[in-house]
Amino acid sequence: MPEPERDNPGLPHLPPTYPVLFLVVAVILDWLFPIAILPAPALMSLNTLAGIVLVVFGLGLDFWAYRVMQAAGTHAEPFKPTTTIVSHGPFSFTRNPMYVGFLLAYTGLTLIFALEWGLFALPVLWLVLDRVVVTREEAYLMRKFGATYAHYLTHTRRWL
Repeated sequence: MPEPERDNPGLPHLPPTYPVLFLVVAVILDWLFPIAILPAPALMSLNTLAGIVLVVFGLGLDFWAYRVMQAAGTHAEPFKPTTTIVSHGPFSFTRNPMYVGFLLAYTGLTLIFALEWGLFALPVLWLVLDRVVVTREEAYLMRKFGATYAHYLTHTRRWL
């Protein structure tokens, strides 16, 4: 008997686990195979200040997107059903503001802690989020909302 279709994108893991896992791996690689391209972490270095700005902006974007989804009456958690397409707030300039926020915060943390391996892994993290998370979510939303979602796709970029 075929399994009934779930009313969610069926992601293998919660999306925040990807940047966290990549950071853990970057710390381990940095410890095992140190690379000294970035200056050592220091309180008032340009890396640290840029990193703090990216973390604050990334987490702010995540929080804003989460609040907009809540206000629209839909779930931000990908294991729960989506009830509507949100196209205002941060969703008016990117279809994935929370994932953009994750990538900004991740990049900021790699700068703050001078994790070169984390910077090298940034394109891989982006690719994993794009292929494993976003494509599944978009397929789910297309099945569920059809023409409404197709219209949104033509007016809003996937990333930036």
